[in-house]
Amino acid sequence: MARRHGAQFWRTHIEAWDRSELTQREYSAQHGLAARGFYRWRRKHKEAKAANASLTLVPVSVSGPAANAVVRLHSSGGWRIEVPGGNVSWLAEMVKQLP
Repeated sequence: MARRHGAQFWRTHIEAWDRSELTQREYSAQHGLAARGFYRWRRKHKEAKAANASLTLVPVSVSGPAANAVVRLHSSGGWRIEVPGGNVSWLAEMVKQLP
């Protein structure tokens, strides 16, 4: 029967792998880890980091709407919001409501 390890075990290895210059496959082989398990736990770790990521608001200046302008917001977690340039005031009000 395969030995099972918990989240902390895998988090430690994922963080060590991230600091190494090895591929996931090389790191797994070098440390006697199942490559499939490593891939699965890395995906879980990445999803958890994205879910816990906080937003960082940065100052911007708007000179006025240009024809066909679009405001795009992107997150490191992968979500994306696109708002037509004419609705910038709506977007500003929405952002003010964020916790």
